Amino acid sequence: MLFALLVEYTGETVPEELMQAHREWLFPRFEEGSFLISGSLDAVDDNPPSALAIFTADNLEEARALADNEPFFRAGACRHRVVPFNVRVRASGLDSAFTDDTKVLAAHQPLAG
Repeated sequence: MLFALLVEYTGETVPEELMQAHREWLFPRFEEGSFLISGSLDAVDDNPPSALAIFTADNLEEARALADNEPFFRAGACRHRVVPFNVRVRASGLDSAFTDDTKVLAAHQPLAG
């Protein structure tokens, strides 16, 4: 199943040590194939900076457990919601939508169809 991880940051600036812990947690999730895309959402209007990720898990309980283990969340630097994501339409050429500075991490296993 696909899930959306909706993140709202609770503080000002994240210390570099916590950012490094986040990367050390996140990058293996891409390599194992559970995380598909993630990134920050800019502050717009009255909404603060936040983040969004799309990832896979077998069920909602597993998805929540995965997200609850993320270092920002464990440190209290963010709040998050995990919700099932039901894809209805997608573009055939998704890679062309991203800029060259987007980090690409290859999954070691194919995604279940």
